[in-house]
Amino acid sequence: MLSVGLETGSRPLVDPYEGIALSDVVAFTGGRDVAGFEECVFPHVSTDSRTLDAGDLFVALQGERYDGHGFVEGALERGARGLLVERAPSEELLGKYEAAVVVVPDSLQALGDLAAGWRRKFSAPVGVLTGSNGKTTTKEMTMAILRLCFSCLWSPGNFNNRIGLPLTLLMLRPEHERVVLEMGMNEPGEIRALTRIAQPQAGALLNVGPAHLERFVTIEAVAEAKGEMLGAMSPEAVFVFNRDDPLVLALSERWKGRKTSFGFEEDAGVRLLEAQELGSVQKMRISVLGNEVATEIHLPGRHNLTNALAAVALSSALGAPLEAIEEGLARFQTMQGRFAVRMYEDFTIVDDSYNANPASMESALETLCAVSGDAARMLVLGDMLELGDFSEEAHSELGRKAARVEPSLLCITGDYADWVKQGAGEQGLPEERIVLFEDVQSVAQEILAKMKGGEWVLIKGSRGMALERVVEELHRQGKPLDEEA
Repeated sequence: MLSVGLETGSRPLVDPYEGIALSDVVAFTGGRDVAGFEECVFPHVSTDSRTLDAGDLFVALQGERYDGHGFVEGALERGARGLLVERAPSEELLGKYEAAVVVVPDSLQALGDLAAGWRRKFSAPVGVLTGSNGKTTTKEMTMAILRLCFSCLWSPGNFNNRIGLPLTLLMLRPEHERVVLEMGMNEPGEIRALTRIAQPQAGALLNVGPAHLERFVTIEAVAEAKGEMLGAMSPEAVFVFNRDDPLVLALSERWKGRKTSFGFEEDAGVRLLEAQELGSVQKMRISVLGNEVATEIHLPGRHNLTNALAAVALSSALGAPLEAIEEGLARFQTMQGRFAVRMYEDFTIVDDSYNANPASMESALETLCAVSGDAARMLVLGDMLELGDFSEEAHSELGRKAARVEPSLLCITGDYADWVKQGAGEQGLPEERIVLFEDVQSVAQEILAKMKGGEWVLIKGSRGMALERVVEELHRQGKPLDEEA
């Protein structure tokens, strides 16, 4: 068995490194030290006054609906030793506490600059990944491989934006040997900014699909935004790309440096040779740059085979040996809310409540059919958010695809529920099988009342729909098979 390196997905109990010096904060951000505080070191950086520890640096972020400057006093009360702010606190407030104050024009930009400067202090190779679907699953698969042989730092949860990615990098310490960062986006320019902060040695583009269409007019515009990674990476970096995605393949032609492809096509560098689905386990044979690896993943669905190939390609680009690839994928366990299957005495829940867009909805429905066999199916679906003008059409199409699954019950909620209902009706699903709901407890009762036993229940929607509450309510009322009598 391979030796397991130190995992650092969250703050360690004992920090082996002193932290970030005030002089570095000033130098990296170009800020102005207005308090004239003597040199000091901040163990950690926080943007949340409720969770910071004594001695930390508090960054007051300002957005359309919030202003972190209103929490400066709370941060000082909790023991913050430094403030990174756009507006200096009053002299009266500063007189009550001993704290360094660095003033910058834009605290969000400064947070990124601070992380970029901090990252330059370390030589650990960094890998980044982005795509419309599968980012977090692929990141976790990559880490399941890399942490078998390296001390690793990686994005916790979905820390993938201009706040989360810098905060992750600011946890980088000398013992870390590999770093993997997930990059999401909501607007043009975001991937470019995140890539410049991360300064990766390897960057992976998983796919391009219809997501965030509220901000992007066409899917081609989404591709251009994802492709910003290429313009921001060092020419010495390795580009890891999906050979099976036409839009990603077209973008790969722009990269003149080293690149590695993954996919099902014969000329992919990391290629699936064979797959056998055995319930929720898929046996795989993979060609990794000409070397064969036999392994398995504990996730169903063709899309998860692609995620696994991407993880193999990225981890290989970061130096993972074949033995780690084989063992790491086999060890990987799915996360809550990511097509997590849990069996109960009278039904089976498929919790895919973490997020949703048209492509992931289609994959979830197809995979449900594959794993549920002849069992009856129930669907609990919420809105797919951030689709802009495409929203009505996308939800009508979702209704049609849901109806093709032939569910015994279709429960839908959200602003576009009527469009899903309309699409399902057009596809022939009887109206008595369709339920619109707002209350979590009532829909759980509806599902349980109409069960005959053995049903599979898929629960999926965008993060903002909070459909994990339905999962929790069904879990509360069901009896897991692994629960003692």
